[in-house]
Amino acid sequence: MSWEDHVVQYRRELHRIPELGFQEHQTREYLWNRLKGLGLESTAVGETGLYADLPGNRPGKVVGVRADMDGLPLSEETGLSFSSEHAGVMHACGHDAHMAIVLGLAERLAQDRDFPGTVRILFQPAEERPPGGALKLIEAGALDGVDEVYGLHVWANLPVGSAGLRAGPMMANADQFTIRIKGVGGHGSQPQATKDAVLIAAQIVVNLQTIISRRVPPFEPAVVTCGTIHGGHTFNIIAETAELTGTVRTFSNACQSLIVEEMQRIAERTAALYDATAELTYEKGYPALINHEGEVAAWEEKLRGLVEIERVEPDMGGEDFAYYLQHKPGAFLFLGCAPPDGQVAPHHSPHFILDERVLPLGVEVLRRAIMPN
Repeated sequence: MSWEDHVVQYRRELHRIPELGFQEHQTREYLWNRLKGLGLESTAVGETGLYADLPGNRPGKVVGVRADMDGLPLSEETGLSFSSEHAGVMHACGHDAHMAIVLGLAERLAQDRDFPGTVRILFQPAEERPPGGALKLIEAGALDGVDEVYGLHVWANLPVGSAGLRAGPMMANADQFTIRIKGVGGHGSQPQATKDAVLIAAQIVVNLQTIISRRVPPFEPAVVTCGTIHGGHTFNIIAETAELTGTVRTFSNACQSLIVEEMQRIAERTAALYDATAELTYEKGYPALINHEGEVAAWEEKLRGLVEIERVEPDMGGEDFAYYLQHKPGAFLFLGCAPPDGQVAPHHSPHFILDERVLPLGVEVLRRAIMPN
């Protein structure tokens, strides 16, 4: 079999064995053995991460390429012949494809070692949920000596043969918050004797939306989303407490700070209006992913004639590849994988599928990243 056939095989075998973040034991064993079969010695990181060096036949830079490993807590509904064999877990975001592409790259490069420098292959656990696995690899020295680092994400919103790439902000700060409201409960027939926490929570949800419309500058991308609201226990009792959770997405630290201050003010003052209290807990997640201008320009030039470069807008999703780019120059791109029939299921859907033609294409996209101009 050729490496083109193998990369499809790798993806299908990995798709069958999805595991959640920091639980990728079977996945790491698979990757470890595949790299060993190529003559590479791997370094373990924690319980499930690993990296390995693949030296070329002449001097050059050390360039890192990263693939994330974890699946999602979903029950697969694709009907694929190689569907997940692990109940309640699925590769619904394309991480199986990322691993297969990087394995395919390693196989292709190992055939003749006809490239300069060294490629450091980074297999990272737990991208899907903070604190994520990128920091674990960095703390373990996986970026020591690396000159540049590259990554990609298969992207269902783009057709095969296209890639989304931009210098500067590519993906957002991905934070989460909790607001806890404390009022006074009581019987539903006597609201005058209560301080209704559910009512206050509802008012806070509405008021939070004014941050984007009235406090953030119009050309500054930002999102405040309330994802859950919990309060009360039964139909005829006014709730004493309620809790909101949600997410904030920004690209600049200044905008992030502004939103936190406004959320604090709105929560406290809205609650005070009803003689109650509210407490905000704000947790910063992955930082914004900022592509380096020089590396983007060089990669784009190398990709000329291979893929159609799309000038994508910054995406509000979060991605812990951002940590690598805080330490080393490099870039991250979206690689189109939309099914040819146009029936696109979104990432993180139990119906998510991709066009496997993206797999050998992804190998070549990363190969060109590590080659000199």
